[in-house]
Amino acid sequence: MKKITFALFTILMLWTAQSLQAATIWTGEQPINWNNSKYIIIGASEFGNAQVADIIRLNIVFTGNTNYPQVGLQKGNWSGGLSCAGNTGITASTTAVDYYITTAMLEDLQTTGLLITGIGYTLKSVEIIEGEGSTGNENAVWMGNTVILTDWSNYQVLPASCFTKATVGKIIRLKYKDLQSGAQAILRTGDWKEMPGMASFVQLSGNHIDITITADMLTKLKSNGCIVQGVGFTLTRVDLIDEEEVSRLQLNVPIKHQWLWVSPEKPMITVNVTNPTQKAVQANAELVIKTDKMGPVNTLSQQKLIEAGASAAVDFSFDLAPGFYQCTAMLNDEVARSFVIGVDPEQVVSEPDMRDDFLTFWQQTKEQLATVEPQYTLTEIPSKSSSQRKVYLLEMRSLADAQGEGIVRAYYAEPTASGTFPALIHYNGYDGGNNDPWCMGGNDNPGYCEIIVSTRGQLINNRPPYSNTYGDWFVYGFSSKDTYYYRGAYMDCVRAIDFLCSREKVQQQNIFAEGASQGGAFTLAAAALGDNRLNAIAPAVPFMGDFPDYFKVASWPGNAAEAERQRQGMTEEEMFTMLSYFDTKNLATLITCPTYMNYSLQDNVCPPHINWAAYNNLASTEKKYLTNPALGHQTASNWNSEFMTFFKAHLKSNNTTGITTITTTRQDNDDIYNMQGVRMTGTLSTLPHGIYIQSGRKIIR
Repeated sequence: MKKITFALFTILMLWTAQSLQAATIWTGEQPINWNNSKYIIIGASEFGNAQVADIIRLNIVFTGNTNYPQVGLQKGNWSGGLSCAGNTGITASTTAVDYYITTAMLEDLQTTGLLITGIGYTLKSVEIIEGEGSTGNENAVWMGNTVILTDWSNYQVLPASCFTKATVGKIIRLKYKDLQSGAQAILRTGDWKEMPGMASFVQLSGNHIDITITADMLTKLKSNGCIVQGVGFTLTRVDLIDEEEVSRLQLNVPIKHQWLWVSPEKPMITVNVTNPTQKAVQANAELVIKTDKMGPVNTLSQQKLIEAGASAAVDFSFDLAPGFYQCTAMLNDEVARSFVIGVDPEQVVSEPDMRDDFLTFWQQTKEQLATVEPQYTLTEIPSKSSSQRKVYLLEMRSLADAQGEGIVRAYYAEPTASGTFPALIHYNGYDGGNNDPWCMGGNDNPGYCEIIVSTRGQLINNRPPYSNTYGDWFVYGFSSKDTYYYRGAYMDCVRAIDFLCSREKVQQQNIFAEGASQGGAFTLAAAALGDNRLNAIAPAVPFMGDFPDYFKVASWPGNAAEAERQRQGMTEEEMFTMLSYFDTKNLATLITCPTYMNYSLQDNVCPPHINWAAYNNLASTEKKYLTNPALGHQTASNWNSEFMTFFKAHLKSNNTTGITTITTTRQDNDDIYNMQGVRMTGTLSTLPHGIYIQSGRKIIR
């Protein structure tokens, strides 16, 4: 038996060796420098046996000594660039450069031969390595193995020669492999401008995407080609195909059960297929299931004959452990839909990883904030005010940092009527830097005091006459928890609560907070660090959760963090230790107020995994969630009414006055009372933020 096994192994190895033959067509030691006419020409006869999909491999030694070292291939008769072979940048680590032969390239090689040029290297040898043959590659205008990295520095140039046969209506098919979570791609023009017809990044799934050529796009392609840019994939082939070659089967994957199943429910995905043609089509249906970290789980397949003009449903039923999964439904190699599903989300485990000094760190940080005189300043905005509410620009001092005194700003609205009112806090999302910050109107929510917070360097603080001095907020002060941006930003969120507690018209027992994305993280941080002064919260698609996993299920901010980690010379352990102090899954353990979370299954910016990392660690005894099965990084249009209904259900009717002055006959200056007249223990500096009475005087802590 061992001899047979060995024999089979030997045959396999011999077959493999034969199927991957390589022929050296030039060898030597030639410095290449197009400035000094140093190049190599290889005659057309050397390519007589070459085929489409074979590889031309240039083995080189990098010499550098130039700003842009690169390899260039041209036609051997000096008549221009080799078809579909753009220049390739090289670095000190480059020892070989591969070019995959396309149909157009092969025609050039067998007609004119090859001119090898460029600068910054010495050519050692040239090989032709046998490829997989032309079958299946007839439409390829480019083939290769270009890794598009997560730092956006890698890309693939497709010269105009790739598109000599392009016409309006033809399809550019980008084929790829090794998809990472959050993989995206886009076409740029050859001069790095926006490509007409493809102005935004496309989320990648399956094994390819199709881009239909428009008239404006064709002009750009013919003039200077294009550039494939993106994140999280390896580009393997670019095809130029006719529309009729694309499957005409009409595919649809409906949302069932909100794509969220809770035991004992069993997941089921349906692919609806319609055959509008005049002949029966054999359909090969596949459902590829991966983890949200893009690890393989299962591939299910079914064969079904779809009669002419008929429709059919292909059902896939399966079992999965608790978690979130990337599913891609395909039919005859065409992607029907790619989407995320959830299974038993409340059973997904994201263990807290706070360090031993987590509580001490935040207590000391809050004590430092307490020493900062807020110096609240309100300036009315007449254009926003009304007879019901006055609207103000609020300026206040928060925790200082290396960028200055910690002055932050907000919009604040307060009813003009007498009495006291519940209060709403809106925490800001990550600043895109383009739109004007949202400001409430005087007639909005007239029965509420309301504040829209802009944390340091963002929104109001990032618009004239103010400016952002932090750069990229996520990596500012990244080397230490004491200097990190979110230490100060979280305190800005707490200071907003301090402000509301200083207003006589605010019902301190009825302060509510909400925010989306970064604002969702701020909402959680405020509830955790705000000394239980929030009555209920509604974080939506919250940011900043479970960083060790976050960086595996989304491209950003992990790519920014990794670049900064390397720049700072930090180890991964040091980075994740620092981030653990700001992780919402750790802060959630301190939150006890009622919580209503909104999340979206198709969110690739703040994926559901990181939302649930916080949710499942909440100390709250009352919590619920709202699922948006089809949405990405956004909330449904009814979310505002949803969280307002939730807040109204938690209004507390007792003690409905705002700040009340309490007079005590005690003369002991160490006697401190809260607003309910209960004597507090300890000194003022050790008490939670709030309003207190000491010897008959109102004191804001």
